[in-house]
Amino acid sequence: MNRILLTTSVVLLILVSAFAVAEERTVVLNVEKMHCALRPVTVRKAIEKVDGVKNVVVDFDRKTATVIYDDDATTIERIADASTNVGYPAAPSRE
Repeated sequence: MNRILLTTSVVLLILVSAFAVAEERTVVLNVEKMHCALRPVTVRKAIEKVDGVKNVVVDFDRKTATVIYDDDATTIERIADASTNVGYPAAPSRE
């Protein structure tokens, strides 16, 4: 009886963890030093190279990047670092 209970518990644990997959999240980053209309392209391409990033929209007028990403594959820090590393420091928006 204990063996059946243990086996059932393990199987349920495996099934539950299989459904506990990563979620898509959205973050808005404030991006500094974008003074020319071509800079958003540079920022977008850099962020798109980060594993787990699904979509990037860079708004030149607002100096932001809105990023949809898989939170199991990457972090906000990695995404912000991608922009920072190409010369455009980025940090999560406080809004």
